[in-house]
Amino acid sequence: MTTNNENTLDQVCSELDQLTLDYLSKINQYTLDRTSTSGEVQKGFLDLAHAKYTMGTKTISRFSYDERMKAQVQLKVDHNNNTPYTMTRLSPEILELESKTTEEAQLRQRKEDKSKQGNRDSDSEKEKDDGTKDKVEKKTAKTNGNPLHWFGFLVSSSLRTSQNHFQTAITHYIDLANLIHELEIMEQQYQYLKKKKQELMDQQLQKDTATMTATLSTAAI
Repeated sequence: MTTNNENTLDQVCSELDQLTLDYLSKINQYTLDRTSTSGEVQKGFLDLAHAKYTMGTKTISRFSYDERMKAQVQLKVDHNNNTPYTMTRLSPEILELESKTTEEAQLRQRKEDKSKQGNRDSDSEKEKDDGTKDKVEKKTAKTNGNPLHWFGFLVSSSLRTSQNHFQTAITHYIDLANLIHELEIMEQQYQYLKKKKQELMDQQLQKDTATMTATLSTAAI
């Protein structure tokens, strides 16, 4: 029985040693990936600053943003998976459909607001709404999935490389989040094995004490 307990204790110690090595390896990987990600973000901002210098600060500013802008990537979280964080890039068709849906919702909201104000001139209202709808449809048709086209079709090459750096950084951030999740799981495993090791050591100590007491009692007799 004692031999089995010692074998179990040795096994737990071996698992702790291996887990510690794996944890340190993951920490090193996380440090390298984080440094690489920070470099991508830094390059992105440097290229963006250069693009502002070459194209003009008025061209590249928040005033050039498309009010119908939509996120081009989605983050999906599944805690039952070993890599819970995954990124999905939306297709231009989906982005265009979402933009059109948003415009139609805004149009319906404007109609409801005008109705609450008690505007009874239905003919004028209909004509105005039709004109607004045509304008919305025309505006939606011009929607382009690439945000670079907000600033013109012939943009600076620095702006394109800036976009590439930021897109790469987003992918790296997802990988970093998954690495952090793995590290947290390893920390939980380490605490569990450490507690189990302490319990086995206490059991071993109790057995050794009982054996020594029995031996001394026998010798005294």
